[in-house]
Amino acid sequence: MPEPRTRKLTATSYVVLGMLSYSPATSYDLKQWVANTIGNFWAFAHSQLYDEPARLVADGYVAEEVEEGGRRRRTYSILPPGREALREWLSSPTVDQTEVRDLGLLKLFFLNFGTRKDLLQLARDRHESHRERADAYEDQRTEIVDYADRWQVKTIELGIRYERCVEQFWSDFLKELEEEDLS
Repeated sequence: MPEPRTRKLTATSYVVLGMLSYSPATSYDLKQWVANTIGNFWAFAHSQLYDEPARLVADGYVAEEVEEGGRRRRTYSILPPGREALREWLSSPTVDQTEVRDLGLLKLFFLNFGTRKDLLQLARDRHESHRERADAYEDQRTEIVDYADRWQVKTIELGIRYERCVEQFWSDFLKELEEEDLS
């Protein structure tokens, strides 16, 4: 067996290792699980979930079982070195700056080049979008509370708080704009 290679693991690597810690899975399974869980707060190209398991196999962190005949699906499972890498990552300091990639904020920053109508539409759209997202998270929390672990529920709770906070920002901003129109 060839010697595993060494490379710096990425956030996607840890997503795969973490998900495989729950259960062996195909890349398609991983895509579905991520879409319904951490995909709510950690966005990345789902194609990475098809490529990363093979890299982790080459790194010696994950085992691969190929289905005989048929579609020859590949099922991945985490190996002890993968569990150790995940544990090391979980215990490492998390001091990185939080990245907020909000298209509404980006547009707001440049809206002095748009129209008042654009500004009002943006504020209404973002208010509605964040309200809907918070409502969806609340529904999701109700649905998962019976089977998710407490830390997974906490991620949904933070998502709700974040969305409600941003929803309130856009609500206040809309009110501010409407008051300007009256004066």
